Amino acid sequence: MPLTQRGFTLLEVMVAVFVLAIGLLGMAHLQITSLKHNQSAEFRTQSAMMAADMLDRMRANREAAQNGNYAIAIGDEPPSSANTIADADIVEWLENLSSYLPNGSGQIACGAFNVNSEFVCDITISWTETQNDGDDYGDLGTSTFTLSGAI
Repeated sequence: MPLTQRGFTLLEVMVAVFVLAIGLLGMAHLQITSLKHNQSAEFRTQSAMMAADMLDRMRANREAAQNGNYAIAIGDEPPSSANTIADADIVEWLENLSSYLPNGSGQIACGAFNVNSEFVCDITISWTETQNDGDDYGDLGTSTFTLSGAI
């Protein structure tokens, strides 16, 4: 009478569990990486919107922009009083940068105003990334976004 094999052996079950565990670890890593990149994309989107907002504010107050009232460097203190529209715009913009971006700061630099050419300004926003993709897990990088536009 021949013997028939029934069911799985213990070795087959262990191999199946091992393969399943490797697959689940891969899915977990994919999920974590996706979350990291989504947060970086959110910060980049926020910075693009805030740079465009400031450029629009400068276009609405063109004379003050051409007079250099919007110029500010990274690390500069905001104006102490918001007596002018330009000062109020800068104070609000810097507050938004620090609220929505980690260690967010901004810089506005404009070229010389010339009646015969475009008046171009560069708006640079920098922030500290909260996630790290590299091998050096102790060092969080700084990202920057620059928008150039004519006023």
